[in-house]
Amino acid sequence: MEISEPFLALGKLALAFILIFGLLRLRAPLWLAIASGAVLVAISCGIALVDWPGIVFAVVRQQDFLVVSLMVFLICLFSSVQESTGQSRLLVKGLEQHLHWPRLRLVLFPALIGLLPMPGGALFSCPMIKDAASEMGVSEQKKALINFWYRHIWEMAWPLYPGYVLASSLLGVPLSRICMYTFPLPPLAFAVGWFFLMRDVRPEVMKARAAACQQPDDAAQEPGGDAPIPSLAEVLLHSLPIAVTLIGALFFSLLFDIFLQGVPGTLSFSFALICAIGTALWQGRKRKERFRPGMVFTPNTRKIMVLLFVIFIFKQTIETSGLLQSLADIADNTRMVIFSFFLLPFIGGMLTGMMVGYVGVSFPILLGILAHSPLQEYTLPLVLLGLISGNAGQMISPLHVCLVVTSEYFTTPASGMLRRLFMPVLVMFAASMLLVLIVLTLGMQL
Repeated sequence: MEISEPFLALGKLALAFILIFGLLRLRAPLWLAIASGAVLVAISCGIALVDWPGIVFAVVRQQDFLVVSLMVFLICLFSSVQESTGQSRLLVKGLEQHLHWPRLRLVLFPALIGLLPMPGGALFSCPMIKDAASEMGVSEQKKALINFWYRHIWEMAWPLYPGYVLASSLLGVPLSRICMYTFPLPPLAFAVGWFFLMRDVRPEVMKARAAACQQPDDAAQEPGGDAPIPSLAEVLLHSLPIAVTLIGALFFSLLFDIFLQGVPGTLSFSFALICAIGTALWQGRKRKERFRPGMVFTPNTRKIMVLLFVIFIFKQTIETSGLLQSLADIADNTRMVIFSFFLLPFIGGMLTGMMVGYVGVSFPILLGILAHSPLQEYTLPLVLLGLISGNAGQMISPLHVCLVVTSEYFTTPASGMLRRLFMPVLVMFAASMLLVLIVLTLGMQL
């Protein structure tokens, strides 16, 4: 069995990630660290200098890149409009008066937005987390971690995620069939996140400290205790743009499936976001909020769009290098096939930072290996292993768009977030592996 080529490919990828993490440790800009990793991969794999512009050209022509860029741009614009009109702040303040568990409020908003399968969707809930935690004394890093973690608790069990749909398509089985086995993962992720991220959040203590430090003049500006509490219906009215996004995504997705099958289904979310932005501007008219050019290209938006472009450059460089194809040849024996269902999705998750990335890159290779192995009867537990390991890889990937936009929004280093994420991701992976063992023990079949 020849394994030198696969392990050589693994070594090249490892060097690229060591460089990226090293530059991040030196506080280099994330876009520069990722671009440097792409250059190292290109050089180590013998990609000629004259071919580098071709990689850039291939990225700007990619449908995935264009669609993702449009969605992330619209998310940034929506976030800017929501912040300008004050709707997210009013929603948070209103829910605070009806939802009496402050810690639950912190996780509610990213979990709700997590139902929207949009790349960079964590940016959607950043302003909400910021407002909800404004009087709790929560650090910027903790806000970023809570937002990032709870944004992704649904990803391996919510059938609207493109990566989930892609996995179902590659396997040739209905989504409902896979959901039968993955539905325990969201509550498990909720519990793991609560244990590691929310245990030390004590709002009553933090608010007392904030009140002690508050100036009397500031306190006098706060609404009086006799101020009328808005009804729940009035509060929820501020969530209308979010509801438009959720309902619009389902509506346009169904419309595209029936009448526009040749159009990328992911564009349905872009149409829903456009409707949501229009709704937010319409609701903000009473506060004299109008569309302003400054809302479109904020400094944060420009920074995120540059990072997104560099991430896709790195992804395209990896694909052009053929390193992942080399890893597919690691072996045809039983142990190595099982190991490959852990290794390839994990590396794919680390390299792409997205579910549709690690599923699209690794699953065609894995299922091709499986078709020539004696383990076909264990397809389901192996696929679950692939989904779990790929998710672990993307959750600790510096290329994860949600990690990038969250760290940028809360101005906290991505490297510090990754260190704090390592243990909850490890525990989540170990607990999820119990599901694989149960499926394997019971001999469940697809």
